[in-house]
Amino acid sequence: MMAKDIMEGYVVLNPLVLKKFDESSYKDLHEHLRKLQTAVRSSGVDLSNQEATRNRNLKMQRLHQAMAVLENQARRLKIMLG
Repeated sequence: MMAKDIMEGYVVLNPLVLKKFDESSYKDLHEHLRKLQTAVRSSGVDLSNQEATRNRNLKMQRLHQAMAVLENQARRLKIMLG
C-alpha cells in the first residue's frame, strides 16, 4: 500500500519515515517498489499523449528516488535487501 502511495506522490520516502521501519519492512517495501517500477516500465504509453507520458515519467522518478533513499538507508543500517 505504501509503495503505491509513494508512486502516486502521496508519501515522500525519507530517513525520518524509515526510522520506524524494521528489517523485514525494508525488504518488503523494496520488493514492492521494484515490482511497481517493473509494472510502470512495462505499461505501454501513447507517445502522442503528453499528459500520460508526463504522469508515467513522474511515477518512475518517484519510485527511483524512493528506492535510492531506501537502499542508502539500508546500507547505512547494514540491512541486506537482496
